[in-house]
Amino acid sequence: MAAAALLSTLAPAQAAQAGPASAVPPPPTAALAGTWVNTNPATRSMVDLVVRTSPRGITVDGFGACSPTPCEWGLIPGTVFGPNVSAKVGTSFEAQWNFGFSRTVLVARFSLPRKVPTLTVQEFTTFTDNSGRSNYVVTETFTKGKGVKVTKAGTPASDYPLGNPVTPVSTLPAIWINTAATGGLRAVILSADGPVLTVHAYGQCSPVPCNWGTVRGITFGPNVSALRGMTFLAPYKFSFANKLLDGWVNAAGTRLTVESLTEFTDGSHRANYLSTDTFIPLR
Repeated sequence: MAAAALLSTLAPAQAAQAGPASAVPPPPTAALAGTWVNTNPATRSMVDLVVRTSPRGITVDGFGACSPTPCEWGLIPGTVFGPNVSAKVGTSFEAQWNFGFSRTVLVARFSLPRKVPTLTVQEFTTFTDNSGRSNYVVTETFTKGKGVKVTKAGTPASDYPLGNPVTPVSTLPAIWINTAATGGLRAVILSADGPVLTVHAYGQCSPVPCNWGTVRGITFGPNVSALRGMTFLAPYKFSFANKLLDGWVNAAGTRLTVESLTEFTDGSHRANYLSTDTFIPLR
């Protein structure tokens, strides 16, 4: 009954095809510039991340944990995000590499725990070579370290292929309600049919939530052999903006965290921004 009452208040879908992204604020904080080193020396993913900043944007280069020396991913442009649409500077960014056989989407957030410059980085890898390897995601921590030389350009990507998605954990499909009345999202409805995750998001509009429509979610496990996953990406395109939802459920299945990365494409000069919402399941 509670679910039906909620759904009866939701407005018609607003999703529409967006145009290409335009050069918009915010510029990146200079604190992002430099070489970032993974704090886990045993990582099997990215060991170094080189970031270059300017008032016009950001470029990034990754170095994977190859042997005997790290393998360079190549320098590509990234997209900068601030904390709100009026932000004068951005402290988060996204970048996406196309390696031919796979895609890697990187989402990085800057912070200063104990006054130590830190990047928290999610690396989403989707295989596009029909190898049967599962989509997987790792979250790692980077701090400033010894400089690494950039030697080549990389190949950027702007789409989100499905790859080989894993089956969502049983607690992920649910009607999820925002714990705050002021968040960017009011509700997220997740449905699953095997590895197929459907994402239906509702924005925090007034007087009723605005319906973003339904998109196919892309699920990720903890490694290339995983059968189940707790994390997903859901790309939305509107007439004025691109929005990427980055969501994950906690181990107990009682909390869903969703980050919304909004990139404006309408030339309005509003700042791209990253917002975070916490949800509980509607029972």
